[in-house]
Amino acid sequence: MSIGISQIIVLGIAIAILLGSGYLGIYIFKQNPQFKKYLTTKNVIIVSLAYIVIISFISGKNAAYGFGAILTPYIITVVNSLFRNKLKFKKTFDDKFYPFFIGVLSFAFISTTLSAIF
Repeated sequence: MSIGISQIIVLGIAIAILLGSGYLGIYIFKQNPQFKKYLTTKNVIIVSLAYIVIISFISGKNAAYGFGAILTPYIITVVNSLFRNKLKFKKTFDDKFYPFFIGVLSFAFISTTLSAIF
C-alpha cells in the first residue's frame, strides 16, 4: 500500500480547512467582543453535549457515533493549542482555545450534517 501525491494533497487541504475554520472562530470572537461573555467552560460543555445528541439524531446512528464525532474537533484543538503555545501544557487552555474549538466544531457540524443528508 503506497501513498500517492494526490492523497497527500487531499490530506493537506483537509488539514488547512480544519485549521482555517478554527482560526475563523478566533477571528469572529475577536471581532465581536460581546460573544466573549458567552464563551465559558459551562457553555462550551453544553454546546458539546448538544452536538453529540444532534449528530446522533441526524446521522441515525447511536450516541457512540456522536461521541466519536466530537473527539476529532477536540483533539485538533488540543494539538493546535499545544503547537501554538510551544508545547507548554500549562498554557493549553488559553483564551484562544474555546474560540478555536467552536470554529472547528461548527465546521464539523456542517460537514457531518451534509454527509448524513447526501
